[in-house]
Amino acid sequence: MKSFNSCFYSFACFLIGIFARIVFRLHIIGHENIPRAGGIIVASNHLSYLDIPLLAYSIGRDADYMAKKELFSIPGLGLLIRTLGAFPVDRERLDRSTIREAIKRLKSGKVLVIYPEGTRSPNGRLQPAKPGVGMIVRMTGATVVPVAVTGTDNALPRGSWMIRRAHITIEFGKPLDFSSMIENTGEKGDIEKITKIIMENISTLINSQRSLE
Repeated sequence: MKSFNSCFYSFACFLIGIFARIVFRLHIIGHENIPRAGGIIVASNHLSYLDIPLLAYSIGRDADYMAKKELFSIPGLGLLIRTLGAFPVDRERLDRSTIREAIKRLKSGKVLVIYPEGTRSPNGRLQPAKPGVGMIVRMTGATVVPVAVTGTDNALPRGSWMIRRAHITIEFGKPLDFSSMIENTGEKGDIEKITKIIMENISTLINSQRSLE
């Protein structure tokens, strides 16, 4: 039997889906690339607050998220995002308790959504990644599904709270398996190489989408 949180998550995604299909003409590509079971990391670029609910709907599995710790102190919002699977991260420093929580959730078979840039892009371009995603992959061996989100910055630009009509595309790339790399190289090298490969795959997906615009 599903838990209350899981039922609430499914209902929220149902409502998000209706809204997204009508207002944004949401186009999802590569959904078959998401493994149906087991702990995986979904690594995406980050343009807008809309990325979070739209990805939640598009993934098709209950997903957990890292969210900046400041959001959890906002009355009502903190409880809501915890119910939807979010847990806090300190963006100013490497928070080992957050890393441990991420590892715990992946090992329990969860989908974990990570925005490697750490925050929304200020100009729509992919920003340098923080080391957290590479570290988590290095410590868990989790499969990574790269994602490119385009158009959400037009629908809800940074600094705005007014949603606009826009065409939004979410494309899931082929799963990335880092198990052989982890076995054959040193830890620091692993983290840097893993992060680089993830970001290159996200960049390729973004450029593919922009070439079609």
